[in-house]
Amino acid sequence: MLRGVARNLLAAAAVLITAGLALANTDLALLSLIPLFAYGVNAALDPPKVSASRRRVGSEVEVVVEADRRPGVLYIYDAAPIDAPVEAPRWRVFKPPFKRVVRLRYRLTERSQPLPLVVVSYNPVFTRRRDVVYVEDRRPAANPAQRGRGVEEFVEVRQYQPGDPMKLINWKASAKTGELYVNVRTGPELRNAVVVVDARRLRSLVAAEAARAAEILSEKGFEVTYYVLGHGPATSLPGDFTPTCGGNPPCGDVTVYVGSLSDVCIVMNCRPMYYVDVAGANALVALRRLALYKRLRGSGAVVLRGAEALRKAL
Repeated sequence: MLRGVARNLLAAAAVLITAGLALANTDLALLSLIPLFAYGVNAALDPPKVSASRRRVGSEVEVVVEADRRPGVLYIYDAAPIDAPVEAPRWRVFKPPFKRVVRLRYRLTERSQPLPLVVVSYNPVFTRRRDVVYVEDRRPAANPAQRGRGVEEFVEVRQYQPGDPMKLINWKASAKTGELYVNVRTGPELRNAVVVVDARRLRSLVAAEAARAAEILSEKGFEVTYYVLGHGPATSLPGDFTPTCGGNPPCGDVTVYVGSLSDVCIVMNCRPMYYVDVAGANALVALRRLALYKRLRGSGAVVLRGAEALRKAL
């Protein structure tokens, strides 16, 4: 359905064409190209990228939507259940070019609580839509003296970006939109480490070194998960799998690739990144792989000749 700017531009073009044909005036008909051109330009625009937050201010709720410089139309509403007795507030806001922040306030009724917030952005003529952004209410910040290890404060939900830990994926929001979303949190949290296992060669030695790397990471305070090439993510090393180069391992706060590095399946762009060559303890093998080590170090990684070296490297 055409709305707002789109309807006005197309209506103006239709009027000019009709008048030009009725009056046999070519110049008047050609003027219709101006609103049609304006419509085409706006139709090609991407919707503004947005992020949102919400906080209680006394008996009111303040919603703050931050966006980029592109113009567009924002639909902001509370995601009330279908059977809710009271209709949730909704707003439609036109965001002019270069306006970066939109603020709204509304009053809560007695005992009512804010519902999950939904923000949808369109370009000015509604031909493109930006994925919905879900924002939960922030929880009251804990006293720093009372915060324990792993206690976090929820901020918002945003689209998944390569390298985001799998444990942060918000499956509910992802199911609604068809794309991956992750929870954004602040505050102290348990650091995550991913051990990528490439067992195509020297399988038993690779498994032993991967387990040793995981043990060292755990001692350093990391929550360790494995990603076994040819198998996928795992909380422990699987006993039966077919090692291949297949897979798309995620990055952790620390990422460790364990294998016989005669050839590396994936040069990962994680930071920090460690490659453990289980055959590197053999000086002749390490000498033959100097060119490979140089390439890996050039990508910003650290190359180790055994899992035990990880203890000093961290």
